[in-house]
Amino acid sequence: MQSTPWAILLCKYADDATEPYPRRRFEEIFTSAGNGRFNMVDYFSDMSHGTLDLNGSRVFPAPDIGWYTLPHTRAEWAGVETKDYGREAPLIWGQAAAAAHGDVLTGYHVLVVLNVPTDLFGSTAGVVADDGRWKENGMSSLSVSTLGQEMGHGYGLKHARIEGSTVDYTDPYDVMSTLNARMAPHPIYTERDVRGNPIFRIGPGLNAATMAAMGWLDNTRVTQLGARQRSTVTLRPLHRRDLPGFLCAQVNDFFIEFRMNELWDGEFAEPMVLIHDFFNGQSYLQVADSGNSAMQVGDVFSNGDVSDQPLILHGSGIKVTVMAIDPDARTATLDVQHWSRPEPPVVGPATLLGGVANDGGGWFVVNGAVHKVPPRSPLSEILRTAAEANRGEAVQQSQARDLIQSEAYKAMAELATEQATRATGLRSPVGTRAPQQ
Repeated sequence: MQSTPWAILLCKYADDATEPYPRRRFEEIFTSAGNGRFNMVDYFSDMSHGTLDLNGSRVFPAPDIGWYTLPHTRAEWAGVETKDYGREAPLIWGQAAAAAHGDVLTGYHVLVVLNVPTDLFGSTAGVVADDGRWKENGMSSLSVSTLGQEMGHGYGLKHARIEGSTVDYTDPYDVMSTLNARMAPHPIYTERDVRGNPIFRIGPGLNAATMAAMGWLDNTRVTQLGARQRSTVTLRPLHRRDLPGFLCAQVNDFFIEFRMNELWDGEFAEPMVLIHDFFNGQSYLQVADSGNSAMQVGDVFSNGDVSDQPLILHGSGIKVTVMAIDPDARTATLDVQHWSRPEPPVVGPATLLGGVANDGGGWFVVNGAVHKVPPRSPLSEILRTAAEANRGEAVQQSQARDLIQSEAYKAMAELATEQATRATGLRSPVGTRAPQQ
């Protein structure tokens, strides 16, 4: 377990003494005082499978002081005095106020709460929040949902996307898309705005691919499905560590998870199976053959060659079929097929130049020049298919040789196109109160 405490700095402007909530509310939201009440300690414990420990978080300043009073007005924040600091001015001012009171923040992530609507964003430098309400749904920016995204940025997370798009906030089943995500009413803080909308909301959870990329996915609860293998897999809900069984299935770079419409995911319309991968720091929600991203019984996700041709001629491919979902038992049953490309005969001995045999990187030589390939680089797969096309020359049977080479060249083209498309992706700001752009 990794201790990652947060320092919550309550700050009010020099010209406004408003305090939107009693101090106890902030202690319950951010510290162990609210454990078991769907607070941020609970959230990141569940989303990291117990890896992150936020129990050391504290609200500053001391109770007898209440709130830091900044030597700045809100008009100054909106004006020219922020030109040297930009959006991070409240972070700098809040930490300066803490230092002036002798409060030491070493070892803490920093989150500044402003007393009146100011800004909402997160980065590895810190988080700024307030009680500003979203125009779309009346939700407070102090909701677990929005804080989950912004504190997620504090840990280095980027916004979530759907496959085939370079637009952020497009995965409605992940907290890193809170602008468009399925967020449930908070079960403890039940205040509503004048339109009857819940002010405080929770969830949704993080996806398994992101958790794995951050080192937060419990690998002892993941079933790894090997090549040329067909398996029947039963999954439990991804964030239910209290239930026995597998919480995730992994095939190559795809992470398959089951999510129930309860707890952090209580706003989901129904239980569902989701598939994600993770590329260049961002997760991508995959879409089933039916067009559904929230897969139900009968939905199939296909990737690559899923034909019925003989194994000797078969290209690599994955096919995931949702066979059953049992809400009462909290299980999803999947049929998973995984094909790998055939390995043509190798002429002469082959030597691995450095790295390890699976996703470990290595080197290749062109015209006498040695080029390094980083671990898990997409270039590794492209080079492997190029080698297969070349080795296919050694296959004596002409039809098999032509098919092997055809599959290899086709795979190279698909891989190159995919990497080119993703490499040109831009993060696009959306909405009026979007978290960090």
